[in-house]
Amino acid sequence: MAYKLSSVVYGHVLDVRGLSSTSNGYIVSVSRDKTAKLWKPNSENAGYTEVQTFSGHTNYVVSVTVLKESSILPSGLIITGGNDKMLCGFLPESSEPIFVETRHKNTVCKINPGVLLNTFISSSWDSTAMLWKVTVDSDQTYQPVLLSIFKGHTAAVWSAIQLSSKYVITCSADKTILIHNIIPGDPQNSSVIIKKLTGHTDCVRDLAALNTESNEFLSCSNDATVIRWNAETGECLEKFYGHPNYIYCLAVFSGIDMASSIVVTGGEDRYLNIWMCTDQQVILQPAQSIWAVTILPNKDIVVGSSDGIIRIFTTDVNRQASSEVLASFQEQVDNINQQAQKEIGGIKVENLPGPEVLYQPGKNDGQIIMINENGKAICYKWLSNECKWDKVGDVLSASDPNKNMHNGKEYDFVWNVDIEDGAPPLKLPYNKDEDPWSVAQSFIHKHDLPQSYLETVANFIISNSKTSAPTLLPANQDYVDPYTGAARYVPTSNPTTSSSNGQDPFTGQSRHVPNTPISYNTFFPQTSYLKFDQANISSIFSKIKEFNLKLDDSNNKLEDHQLESVMKMCNEGSNVDDTSINILIHLLDWPKDILFPILDVTRLAVRNKHVNVTLCANNLIMTKLQPHIYDNKVPTNQMLAFRCLCNLMQHEEGELLVLRNYEELLTVIQSLSQVNLIQKHLQIALATLLLNFSVMIKQSDDDIAIQAVNNAISSVCPKLSEPEAIFRCFVAIGTLVILKNQPDLSEQIKDYIALMASNSEPSKVLSCSKHLMKLIQK
Repeated sequence: MAYKLSSVVYGHVLDVRGLSSTSNGYIVSVSRDKTAKLWKPNSENAGYTEVQTFSGHTNYVVSVTVLKESSILPSGLIITGGNDKMLCGFLPESSEPIFVETRHKNTVCKINPGVLLNTFISSSWDSTAMLWKVTVDSDQTYQPVLLSIFKGHTAAVWSAIQLSSKYVITCSADKTILIHNIIPGDPQNSSVIIKKLTGHTDCVRDLAALNTESNEFLSCSNDATVIRWNAETGECLEKFYGHPNYIYCLAVFSGIDMASSIVVTGGEDRYLNIWMCTDQQVILQPAQSIWAVTILPNKDIVVGSSDGIIRIFTTDVNRQASSEVLASFQEQVDNINQQAQKEIGGIKVENLPGPEVLYQPGKNDGQIIMINENGKAICYKWLSNECKWDKVGDVLSASDPNKNMHNGKEYDFVWNVDIEDGAPPLKLPYNKDEDPWSVAQSFIHKHDLPQSYLETVANFIISNSKTSAPTLLPANQDYVDPYTGAARYVPTSNPTTSSSNGQDPFTGQSRHVPNTPISYNTFFPQTSYLKFDQANISSIFSKIKEFNLKLDDSNNKLEDHQLESVMKMCNEGSNVDDTSINILIHLLDWPKDILFPILDVTRLAVRNKHVNVTLCANNLIMTKLQPHIYDNKVPTNQMLAFRCLCNLMQHEEGELLVLRNYEELLTVIQSLSQVNLIQKHLQIALATLLLNFSVMIKQSDDDIAIQAVNNAISSVCPKLSEPEAIFRCFVAIGTLVILKNQPDLSEQIKDYIALMASNSEPSKVLSCSKHLMKLIQK
């Protein structure tokens, strides 16, 4: 019988990263919101009620397991692990931990029960796993005792299981699985590696015991496969395909063999895959990432996702949701499916420019653009000799029977790339509708290759696929719509400095390739203001016209030619008359629920010096922006208001205006809670403004002002989850720290910087935080 939705559980405000269950069917969940929660099944319906919230972690909680009841643990024990490197133990009836263990040196990313009572095994980004036993002293003091340490991996250990008293299995970001034997009585708590399994081609993310008697277990990986192994022989018994993207989590309800077990997987593709006997069921989820799955004693499946929601699925018709709830769930899934179907190579058709862009000449011969013609993506090429756009045809995303298969997915090309003599070639998959530079960047990141390989790999793709570079990009590929539901943050769509020489805003170095991630070697000091330039003018104009038509108040409604005059101000170098500026001022009084495109025009318009000077007179622009700066209930308007402030600072008048109001702005910024800062665009706008503050204030000899800016940055930074925003805050701190009269840093921000510097996954946040640690320690 097929699984169907049973109930939906709300309570976490950020991603649900880990799940476990008790023997009596309670659910335990952990989240990026720094909490763990215990949920009791309702007696009157199939829902769940929160009965306990566990606190104690200082950062994201990402892993959890439940130890069974025993003589020393009569109510069992909940063990959680977090990004703060801590293991916390909780009794179900108490919200405070009964012990905190800190011997891991990085994020504790997975916890599983051991095979003996009161034991568990934890794995960490510090490249180790540890086996523990919980003891209770005569005075009822609970203590985890370290039994064994498992080493041998060269990268993060994502999961570890104790298959039997004989075998402990660990899996890692180094793409390998190690089988360990415990050395009994060893005073160093060491173990010995007896086998190394290398069947996966990417990070191995999770493990689950399948059949302990036959020593079989399963692994899942970023290579989109699940593998069944025999631990005794090290043999790969079977490989399963069913996901088009990374698989993050795995759970098993064990039978006597694979055919009689229930296997559940989830990952970065919205797929909840369920294998039962010879059948496979796929239930698409209305959330991008499935971080955790577990199976309850009654065989119901629990799913934790990136939207902060827990969903339970069942085969029992008595526990299945009502037809209305099922229909609502399916509608959510269908909406996301429809959005996905309107994408070409990751670009949403609805966000493509309309036919009006064909009135503008191309930038060079052979330039390729895509436009939206009646909801369809149409490709055009610029012919310089004829001075016209030539229609190439419809852009399709349908499957091609001639495609090549790689890791269960279809590609136009799959090449063997020889990187090193004597080493096996690496597989480089590519589809024609992808950007060669983006694929090249992903390839070198995946295989830990030097950043200097980027241009070589990209040119290899362009040459061997006979595509032009870039391929099938929209007319304005930098645009990311900040307010439509389909929007998402793209790291390369960064604000730029006021400099127009193509240099990187943080290092001063020239960009190697447009629109590709940059390897930052130096960070401090930041010497110029950042601004937000990217925009899809036609999309903004369409939204303004749409809202203008809906206005009932004739005093607010404007003629099209008036709106067109306002849109001309989006061009930084255009000649702007005062009439157009007055129209913009009038539009800034629109109701807040339809104001966002006007705020977007304003942040573009203030780059123009005449507009900047006019709007700064008599504090006019600040008066218009203040209500939205304070209103965290409309985060899109708040985000665009912060962007306006960043762009205002490009000219002297705007800079002075922001300087006069900086204390008030810092107060507002520090009052924002982590809940207020969920939106990624808002985080980046806020961090960019703080970075600009650091550039502005470092020119001052006012120690109190410098310390105030530093305190605000230090307060906000730990509340952020978006890496680009964290990075900018770190650059801001570094910019202030290198001053002669450098500010005092709180222990909290020092600990946070140290935490980020200890992560094992390469990123510019990691690199920047390490530079910052060196500055602080001087």
